[in-house]
Amino acid sequence: MVFWLNLWTLQIIVCVGYRDEVQADREPYIILIREEERCLHELRLHNVSKTPQPDCKGMWDHLNCWSPAFVGETASHNCPDFFKSEGKVDRNCTDTGWTDPFPPYEHACFNETFHLLGESHDSHMYFPYVKTMYTAGYALSLLSLTIAITILCLFRKLHCTRNYIHIQLFVSFILRATVIFIKDSVLFTDEDFYHCDDYPVVCKLVVMFSNYCIMANYSWLLVEGHYLHTLVSVSFFSKKKHLWWYIILGWGLPMIVIVSWGLAKYFYEDEGCWETRVHDWVWRILRLPVILFIIVSASIAGDN
Repeated sequence: MVFWLNLWTLQIIVCVGYRDEVQADREPYIILIREEERCLHELRLHNVSKTPQPDCKGMWDHLNCWSPAFVGETASHNCPDFFKSEGKVDRNCTDTGWTDPFPPYEHACFNETFHLLGESHDSHMYFPYVKTMYTAGYALSLLSLTIAITILCLFRKLHCTRNYIHIQLFVSFILRATVIFIKDSVLFTDEDFYHCDDYPVVCKLVVMFSNYCIMANYSWLLVEGHYLHTLVSVSFFSKKKHLWWYIILGWGLPMIVIVSWGLAKYFYEDEGCWETRVHDWVWRILRLPVILFIIVSASIAGDN
């Protein structure tokens, strides 16, 4: 009974940690990232075309995409949608290039949400604080789990099927913590909030591996619960024979889910680093198996 309480508590903690791919606080940044990618793609297409080269090259100014223009032309853009402002910003193409935006963005688009773009000191400090906290937490988890696995491996008297499954579960937690550090180093830097354009393939693989580790974590929680339930309810139980089936289920089933999700992303939602959501059904490929794992684990716990 104590084990099931600990296991259920652990699942609740993991479930809380399994947040959406894009947090609400980061949505303006994600919107701008997608707009920047679209803008740069359009500008590249214009550069390879055979149309006359304009005097002012197209550019992305971190808020709007300015198409190429000739001297004397004036371009106008609305404020980004998330500002919820009806203001407009103009730029003139001159002999020396684009003029500064007029009126300035802070005058044309300013409202209570403008600080989300980094104008507030508090917003600059928020994410570093959060990152420091979860980095310390994951580092402590890595150390504790590594010590636990080392003890289970060194002492021969502890070598048994039950502890082998414990080790697999611990490894899934280690992978989940490790991939957080890898993801931060690939996607985010101190200088820039989002750093994906330089490594488009690598960042997608990192996101895939991150989701795989989360899925494997839930899968091994289910395996752990099923194994202990079987020990209690089944009189004759071949532990070694079932161990290999557990290994296939624990690591193989999440792989099938992640490959399916990766293919869906590639063919229907190949944008950015695969961190954004466009089609809900693609996201459900990840979400529904996790919910199923939790329901089955809860059912097993209820039988005991």
